[in-house]
Amino acid sequence: MVVACAVVLGGCANDPSIRANAVDANAGARIDSMNAKLSAVYRARDWHGYAQLFTDSAVFEWPQIPNVTGRSGLEALARDGWKPLDDLALRIVPHSRRIGADHATEFGAFEESWRDSTGGRKIEFGRYAEVLARQPDGSWLIDRFLGFEDSTITRPR
Repeated sequence: MVVACAVVLGGCANDPSIRANAVDANAGARIDSMNAKLSAVYRARDWHGYAQLFTDSAVFEWPQIPNVTGRSGLEALARDGWKPLDDLALRIVPHSRRIGADHATEFGAFEESWRDSTGGRKIEFGRYAEVLARQPDGSWLIDRFLGFEDSTITRPR
């Protein structure tokens, strides 16, 4: 009986569907790379590039606006939201990350800054939670994002 169980378990260990679900040892670095791309598209004001960091069915939640769904909605959100902002920057500070075989969760803080119409620098501090989806090529995309400001007042720098 023990030998039969060992043979069955050994056969399952070689099953490609089980191996494909193994956690990628490079997942953390790949998620860090995705976060760096997010900061870069902010700086470049690249609306299309921003939307490409999300899955096709992604949901963006922010308390002051209706939920935004899908890449076209996210591209429009970035285009319209970034239009009045000069020298836009985003800094992401992950605090906690849990990685599974095909998804991950990340919680952290962000700092979004820009120059207003007077040339003064404004900074918004906030928190975020997101669900990330692993893609077939091993990269990661944001599938659900929830963010909120730490306060309703932006602080000049």
